[in-house]
Amino acid sequence: MSDHLLSAFAKDDPERFARLLGASGNVTETTGILTDIPDGLEGDVVSRLTVATADQLLNQVPDAVVISWLSSCSSSVARSLLGRIGSERSANLISGIEDRSKRRELQHLVKYPTGTIGELLLLDIIAIRDSLPVSDIYAEMQQQSAGPDAPVVLIRNNGTVSGILDLVKLLKNQDRDAIAKDFQIAVKPVFADASRSSLWKHEEWNRLTSFPVVDYEGHLIGYVPRTRIENSLDSDSECDTFVHSIIELSREFFRFMAHMLLLIFDRRNPG
Repeated sequence: MSDHLLSAFAKDDPERFARLLGASGNVTETTGILTDIPDGLEGDVVSRLTVATADQLLNQVPDAVVISWLSSCSSSVARSLLGRIGSERSANLISGIEDRSKRRELQHLVKYPTGTIGELLLLDIIAIRDSLPVSDIYAEMQQQSAGPDAPVVLIRNNGTVSGILDLVKLLKNQDRDAIAKDFQIAVKPVFADASRSSLWKHEEWNRLTSFPVVDYEGHLIGYVPRTRIENSLDSDSECDTFVHSIIELSREFFRFMAHMLLLIFDRRNPG
């Protein structure tokens, strides 16, 4: 494909372009293709990659390349990219931006106000497309690493959260034509800028052990376990011992179901 057609494709349909680009799995090849599209589009495309692919790319690409993406992309895209990078490296990357006004703008964007959910954000999450065939779900989960409390989040093609994966329903599935969305638990994500105390009022507070976290455009950037919220608040009067016991029981149950899922898939796919 010529550079002109490649650029037109990335500009006209960045979502589809990102999906095809992420399928290669080769960081060097991906970086090479990104250099062939116009400045300003690279960051937009990277922000639309799956969480695992974006993490891999951003962790392996030299700082100078990431700085060039940050310098030329919009503020919302820059914040999405920086949300996938550790705070220390983010600060170094921002300091390398030559444009003073852009540098100040990004320095302000990456600092979540005190008391917000963003301060407790964890990035190591599993995210899969809600359109993924059931036969590919296990392989996709294996390619991504996540914390013990991380949910498997289902995302739409535009990067917004569709729900979380119901592991119990997936284990019972017998339909080979099913897709990930068929095993979805509808969940309303929380915004990184929201106050920590606002989670107490979340409609799923008593049912979920972790919550998907999104930026102000609704794109997934990570998750927060409810224990981190609880530990950060002096609110024992609002969450009694019984509720804490239910939380711990739910967490152990989902860890067990995830383990059983891996064992079952290993048996179904011995080679």
